[in-house]
Amino acid sequence: MKDIINSVIRKFRITEQYLIKSKMNILYIDESGDTSPISLHGSKYLVLSGCLIREEHLVEIDKKFRKIKRDFYQDEEVEIKSNFLRYANPNLLEESPIKLNSKEKYDELETKVTEFLVKSPLSLIPIVLDKEEYWNQYPSQNPYNIAYVFLLERFQQYLKQRKELGICIIDPREGQVEKHFLGNTLSEIHERMRQADGKIWNQCDNIAEKLLFSQSDKTNGIQIVDILCYPVFHVFQYNKTQDEYWRYKETSKIKLLDDIGLKFFPDKKKKDLNFFNG
Repeated sequence: MKDIINSVIRKFRITEQYLIKSKMNILYIDESGDTSPISLHGSKYLVLSGCLIREEHLVEIDKKFRKIKRDFYQDEEVEIKSNFLRYANPNLLEESPIKLNSKEKYDELETKVTEFLVKSPLSLIPIVLDKEEYWNQYPSQNPYNIAYVFLLERFQQYLKQRKELGICIIDPREGQVEKHFLGNTLSEIHERMRQADGKIWNQCDNIAEKLLFSQSDKTNGIQIVDILCYPVFHVFQYNKTQDEYWRYKETSKIKLLDDIGLKFFPDKKKKDLNFFNG
């Protein structure tokens, strides 16, 4: 991370004094759900989430996550993400690359991961897109793009309030099974938002660098946001209350970023969802 920060300083000499004095914030980004048509068995919702970690907390969070991996898998590089973790349960038939052979150890792993997330100084910014209603209004548009606009705007809001800077790191692949690359489009949106106001956004000039890409299996921050993002998707996809799904109630819900929280769009059917009424 120091190399990234130094790179930012080199590229933005005009703001070097500001960069040196400011705290750097890292937003790791991942999605749950998909952008496939609902008629082709796509999900009802797309959830794009950012996990915000301040620079001074990054190393300690990384060390603690690596310790969990080492304790249970003797491998600090093993990938732990939401669907891998759920199906690591030996009592379930679904496959997982981190499957355990002891239910007792699986329960212990779940407890350790939950405690780690709850105690870690990190925050969650989720954007929930109702795909059907979005396409009723914008039938030719990719919901991922507007979700990214909403997410970056909220990150900018956080940074501007604190007079700090931020960097965004995202897995450039979208899709549950057959991943496809979406980096070029997002890079263009990211740069336009950084450089000037647009028709549907305000300039996000506290974002100090171009959009950075890293696959989830190489990046603990993206694995962490994946674990936090899925419970948000789950309660919307299956129309549950905020307390019905323990993963949401005990982790994602309490990590929502203060004063920013969760955005749901479009909000036409918001009143019909148990999430907002339960």
